[in-house]
Amino acid sequence: MLGNIFAHNDILSFALNAYIVRNDVIQHNIANVDTPGFKKKAVEFEKAFAEAIEHSKRTGTADLTKAIPKIRATHQNYSYRLDGNNVDIDVEMAELYKNTVKYDVLSNSVINNYRKINLVATGR
Repeated sequence: MLGNIFAHNDILSFALNAYIVRNDVIQHNIANVDTPGFKKKAVEFEKAFAEAIEHSKRTGTADLTKAIPKIRATHQNYSYRLDGNNVDIDVEMAELYKNTVKYDVLSNSVINNYRKINLVATGR
């Protein structure tokens, strides 16, 4: 049982780190909202992460090496502004909020798993 909880926490920890990377990228986009020619960046990892989780369900081992977060420029040739910047502050703030909520949910899962471990270990 404890092995499963630790493995689950490893997977959650990986996802938490990916959300930290995304948070940093979103904050970088927000910081450059007024920089002429700046192109926003995005972080992708959910699809590869989901595939790794499905693979782990079939094989019993989680190989998350292919699910490393990838930072890429988005809409390189798109800009609704004359200065060539394509950052929409409203979109970025919404993405930051959404990312924060996901991070909070995962961190609460890790905390609850450690509470379970403590309960098993100490009986209280």
